[in-house]
Amino acid sequence: AAAPPTAGQAETTDIGQAGRVRPIGQTGRARQAGQVTALPALAGSAAHMPAGPAPGPGAGAVGAGLRVPAGFRAAPDSTPEPYTGTGWAREVVHDATGMVMVYVPAGSFTMGSPASEAERNSDERQHRVTLTRGFYLGKYEVTQDQWQRVMGTNPSRFLAAGRNAPIERVSWEDCQAFCRKLGEGFRLPTEAEWEYAARGGPVSRGFTYSGSDHPDDVGWFNGNSGARTVDVGQKRANELGLHDMSGNVFEWCQDGGGDYPSGAVVDPVDRSTGPERIMRGGAWDGNARNGRCANRARSASSMRGGDLGLRLVRTAP
Repeated sequence: AAAPPTAGQAETTDIGQAGRVRPIGQTGRARQAGQVTALPALAGSAAHMPAGPAPGPGAGAVGAGLRVPAGFRAAPDSTPEPYTGTGWAREVVHDATGMVMVYVPAGSFTMGSPASEAERNSDERQHRVTLTRGFYLGKYEVTQDQWQRVMGTNPSRFLAAGRNAPIERVSWEDCQAFCRKLGEGFRLPTEAEWEYAARGGPVSRGFTYSGSDHPDDVGWFNGNSGARTVDVGQKRANELGLHDMSGNVFEWCQDGGGDYPSGAVVDPVDRSTGPERIMRGGAWDGNARNGRCANRARSASSMRGGDLGLRLVRTAP
């Protein structure tokens, strides 16, 4: 597999030096192992790793016997994803930026947290979600180096953290521009996609944090970060092989900041046009509770904070 290159309701939390984030609930825990169901799926991709050679073959092309999306190659030692039998590579590398992405199959899960979960927020009402299409998700958060390659600038507060630290001080609107420059198929994850992947998808073991019940195992928060961002991929991965979904930087999602539905939904995304957008995962400057899989936070789409970053989806070709 490819390696990386060498928040409670009515509470406010400072975001770096650039504004404030408003959490929108009080936290949640994944369903227990065996309660997430994978569905047959298509695939797509986008993510992390050292820069690669010239762009690869067209959408659905086969590389080293594996199917990969346009502009990607199979990651070293990658195998077919084990969920659908369709031959998509489990991990792929974006030729232009070196981003590594991991295949996440379609499936159903319970989003939100049970009333019994410690430190949960009131907006984490549990509801059943079905995602009907597989997708590729960044194995790591987008790094300073990758952002600069695409945008030509590095707005990070923590420049001294280095090229492999996550990009931060980018707004939701900046992330939209980044996706447009990368090209068709790149976008932020929906909130449902983010939580499904953070919980481990069809191989979830029901952890409170992404990959563990102990935050120090998997994330960087105010108790262990040294008051700065840290190179991506240094902590334990979750069940799908995704790193830093708890901690390091908050990750923008595509959705507006509305309430959860009261019943089951399919492929949900809040398309409201209000000023706030969802962010997930917690960050280096906040309490570990913000890194729980179910925890929700939101901020103005124009906000640029020293703990606001992103991770990308590449949709199915």
